[in-house]
Amino acid sequence: MAEEPSFGVDEITPEQFARMVGAASDEQLLEAIRAGGTKVVLDRIFQGMEQRFVPDRARGVDAVMQFVVTDEGEEHAHAVTVRDGACHTEEARADSPNVTLSTDLVSFARLMAGQLQGPQLFMTGKLKVSGDLMLATRMTSFFDPPKA
Repeated sequence: MAEEPSFGVDEITPEQFARMVGAASDEQLLEAIRAGGTKVVLDRIFQGMEQRFVPDRARGVDAVMQFVVTDEGEEHAHAVTVRDGACHTEEARADSPNVTLSTDLVSFARLMAGQLQGPQLFMTGKLKVSGDLMLATRMTSFFDPPKA
């Protein structure tokens, strides 16, 4: 039996998270995230987005991207604002986001870890996009991917 992946949420780097996600089955991934606290893990993932933001790749972008991640029937909303060469994330529902992306917890974790791509998730119905579809296709380029 494979050893369950685990991590200390406060100390995990995006690279460590990507390695853990890549090595885990969907069930192990859910168990590890829930053990760390879904809200805490999601907050840490979004902090990582701020750290991996590359301003030059988002030059001229002034947008709010809403993420809605569902786990066990509960929606976890985070807003990512890219404006004036900076990226800010917060646990919140944006008033009028430019684009909203909705997905389940495992798909989101795999997307953020670079294990799955947005178009792949969209085509399989695991990622729903509303609003500015062009922004949705560009936004992953605003961030350095974690190295697994």
